[in-house]
Amino acid sequence: MSTIGASAPSQHTINYDALLSTTLMAYRPTMIDNIFKSSAFLAALRKYDGISYQDGGERVQIPLMYEENDTFKSYSGYEVIDVKPQDGITSAFYPWTEIGGTISISRREERQNSGEAAILKLLEAKTMQAEMSIKSKVNQQLIQGTVSSSTFVPGNSAKDLFPLGYFLRKAPATDPTTGGNVGNISASTYSWWRPKVANFNTTVGTGEAFGLAVTTWKGLVIGLKRLWNYCSRGADGSGPNLVIGTQNVYEMYESALDQNVRYLDTDLADMGFDNIKLKGATVIWDELVPDLYTGTTAIAVGTVFMLNTKFYKLVIDSQTDFITTPFIEPENQTAKTAKVLFMGQATVSNARKNGMANRIDETLVA
Repeated sequence: MSTIGASAPSQHTINYDALLSTTLMAYRPTMIDNIFKSSAFLAALRKYDGISYQDGGERVQIPLMYEENDTFKSYSGYEVIDVKPQDGITSAFYPWTEIGGTISISRREERQNSGEAAILKLLEAKTMQAEMSIKSKVNQQLIQGTVSSSTFVPGNSAKDLFPLGYFLRKAPATDPTTGGNVGNISASTYSWWRPKVANFNTTVGTGEAFGLAVTTWKGLVIGLKRLWNYCSRGADGSGPNLVIGTQNVYEMYESALDQNVRYLDTDLADMGFDNIKLKGATVIWDELVPDLYTGTTAIAVGTVFMLNTKFYKLVIDSQTDFITTPFIEPENQTAKTAKVLFMGQATVSNARKNGMANRIDETLVA
């Protein structure tokens, strides 16, 4: 309650602080839900098990299997079975990214919105503003990132989340910015640590899975299906389940299927996100998908990312999952401030199961 008692006015202030803090804390599950429902990419990551949790640690450690156990073979009767120790297991390490912001209410705002109902309505508006802001920040960092020497990297002095173009770069073995090093493993040295990359304008280039001169909608469909097949290679057998591209590429692929039976993810559609299927994968678009071939956020030619969420994860610290702190008034301000905090990192555990198509002509015709 915020009624004024015998110890007023200090009791009134203390109770308001508690009211605001308790209300914000109670709202937190809704805030998290709203954040992941406000972006097609974040909503799809959540639905397709692309989010996992780690309880702290100095860094995010992701175990990797880079070769098979070669002790398995046929045998007969008393023949000895191979028991030699196996290697083939290593780890990728990714640094944590912290994202934080504040919700503040000044004494002036408090007095202008006096009464519990009014102050809670003000808190609701400021919380909605915080939701939209942190969602936008997380979505931008994961999809677009920052350009450095025509390569997409985490921005803000590498303190941001790793963007898709950092993992799925156009030249994974020779990238000049990091030397092909992702998760402290060099793709220049280890071919098994390279994603499947396709160029949709020319023949195959160095380090690319394949090249294909795509000039029509039909050619686009063929190229996307071929990239999906390349990503599905291996004993695991699974292919990408989430495809995200530029708006024009999405629309061309959609137009190519207009005369056929079309399937979609109804859950995402019910949340207001347009989508369509590609060999079982859900295809979406986002205006933040950059031009990886040109190395710019201004689109000259299209890009498509193919993700297998068994191996691409947004790892979140279990104790810093969009948490909110109590409202506190500092000594030098007549305002109360609560923090909204997130700590996590985008990770890849098997680069070969993810892919990227670049240099896609965005003016293709039927």
